[in-house]
Amino acid sequence: MHISILSGSTRLNRQSHRVALALEKIINGQGIHTAGVLDLARYDFPMMEEVLHRHPNPPAGLADFAEEVRHSDAFIFVSPEYNGSYTAGLKNAIDYLKEREFAGKVIGVASVTAGMLGGIRAALAMQQLVLGIAGYALPQMLTVGQVSQRFDADGNVLDPLFEKNIDNFLGHFCWLAEAVTEKKMAEVAVL
Repeated sequence: MHISILSGSTRLNRQSHRVALALEKIINGQGIHTAGVLDLARYDFPMMEEVLHRHPNPPAGLADFAEEVRHSDAFIFVSPEYNGSYTAGLKNAIDYLKEREFAGKVIGVASVTAGMLGGIRAALAMQQLVLGIAGYALPQMLTVGQVSQRFDADGNVLDPLFEKNIDNFLGHFCWLAEAVTEKKMAEVAVL
């Protein structure tokens, strides 16, 4: 199973990207599934003028981004909390695509803040977004408060006690994503 981690912040000196890098390392390190980060700062999409399938001149990188999304079996959306919600960059990137790119796929959410609370409002808003694009929202959320004390810039975990939260989140995420993926493969085999 391939998991795409959407790193939703395009901000200078962003810290939420640390969490995306850590999740990628942990998933790949387990050797069961593969994971890759889709870094929205690297894509630098302009504000959406038209959805990809109708756009006469799509922004650079959008077709590649869409292809990565189509070939992913599951997703984790990572975003800092900005004014009680997730980033405009994350919403913008998703809005370029059709709902069917995400439909029927498990999507977990991770919210990140420099403060104590970990961005629970952003996590809840991302879960609503997942439902809006017909994905299967994982009920468990990874909320990361005090991010700079928990992860370094390269995505290494600094707080061994926080590893329990990551393991719990990824355990639930992988269980549900595996179940949904296996069910889809069984249905295809019957056809």
